[in-house]
Amino acid sequence: RGFIVKSIFAGLLLTAVMGAAQAGTLQSTNTSAVSFNWYNGQPASVTGAKSTGFFGSLFTTSAGTFYATYLGNESGFTNGFTFGMAGSLLESNTLGQTISMSVGTGPVGFSFYDGFVTFANGATSSLPLGFAIMNGSSLSYGPFDYILGFNDSFRGDADYDDFVVGVRFVSAVPEPETYAMLLAGLGLMGFTARRRKASPFA
Repeated sequence: RGFIVKSIFAGLLLTAVMGAAQAGTLQSTNTSAVSFNWYNGQPASVTGAKSTGFFGSLFTTSAGTFYATYLGNESGFTNGFTFGMAGSLLESNTLGQTISMSVGTGPVGFSFYDGFVTFANGATSSLPLGFAIMNGSSLSYGPFDYILGFNDSFRGDADYDDFVVGVRFVSAVPEPETYAMLLAGLGLMGFTARRRKASPFA
């Protein structure tokens, strides 16, 4: 019977700790599917060919660190990606250059620009201007949560490879309350075990 009680406590403790410590994620909202042609990554060896994704915006479900990695460009414009105090990614950067910044819960404050317009996360993408959110598989520098392909304001194509960035999010370390619950649960299990050992009826 004591073993059953301890097993129940252990299960409850594990459930509580895993629930409290569950990592936050990077998610998309206001999405709509999009298909496109002629995406070639530039260089295509970094991300491979892509032809589908979706429009939308990105937000985090907890505090953590947001990383953005430069994966290439294919455009006659001077495009870039900026991310608050973390700075910018430019066409002059080497592939794989990464910037990062701590963020809170909610929309991520990044923007693409092409020398004429700035397109922020949360703005409504419509052909051709905006960025496509694509799956995060990459042949180099990944994997990522998503790959973002910007299509600048040039109206001659909509291939979403004018400036390409891989993004990922790492949730913050669990809050101190998580560790307090863990210690309390372990103490309770220890007390139960000692009580069982001391009882002549166990």
